[in-house]
Amino acid sequence: MSPAQKDVVTTVLGASAGVGGLVLVFLGILITTVGTFAGDTPDAVLKPYRLGAWASVAVFALSLLAVAVSLIWLAVDQTHWIYLLALVLFSCLLAAVLTLAAAVTKATV
Repeated sequence: MSPAQKDVVTTVLGASAGVGGLVLVFLGILITTVGTFAGDTPDAVLKPYRLGAWASVAVFALSLLAVAVSLIWLAVDQTHWIYLLALVLFSCLLAAVLTLAAAVTKATV
């Protein structure tokens, strides 16, 4: 027996918001790290952290989009294409978080 679409979208909404929160914590760590460097630190040293921070903002925006689409499906119109869009956005969000973590780790470690 497969889960009801409403249960799936509710879970996607919560998980997307949770992932967004984790990404914000990650963004805070990156910003704090940049702040610990001396003011005369070369841009080449700070560049991976800054790129990671901006990439984190993009991933956070994707999480908000997934939350918004899920909320629209729940509150306004429960059409099948919006349901599929919510699932696709959540899948992209998971891939983006993995890519972000790997890229920032590679660039900074």
